[in-house]
Amino acid sequence: MLSKEELIYFEKRLLQMKEETTQIIEANQPLSFEDEGELTSYDNHFADTATQLEEREKQRVLLQTANNLLEEVNEALERIKTGTYGVCVDTGETISFERLKALPYAKRTVEAQKEHETEKTVSLPEDQSFLTPEEDVRGDKRIQTVDELINVHGNSSS
Repeated sequence: MLSKEELIYFEKRLLQMKEETTQIIEANQPLSFEDEGELTSYDNHFADTATQLEEREKQRVLLQTANNLLEEVNEALERIKTGTYGVCVDTGETISFERLKALPYAKRTVEAQKEHETEKTVSLPEDQSFLTPEEDVRGDKRIQTVDELINVHGNSSS
């Protein structure tokens, strides 16, 4: 269990992280094409438009990451208030001081986090087919003719 001084130390670090993350979020509000000074893409070169799109995507990812971090920090601050900070939310084991020093918002032990991440990964179905399922009973035979054409003539991957 963490001492009172250690809890104060981590609370200060978390509050500092919260302030820094909030500043990042406020400084990086999403841009629109209107912010770029162009109301239409008609006279823009496609490379300019691509650059603008890339910048908007970078900004979106930055904001999403900052919002996720802010949520984690707020949860950790709440755990300090409730007295559950430093205890794994899955196993109830004590999270190591070294882990908390590296990630003050950690809510799982290293082992529990690895297990959580492996459970979280989604596997895609092995057979991904674009054919109309046999159980499809919409009654529109035009949809099924595409499948029949593929069966008779093949497609570019056959």
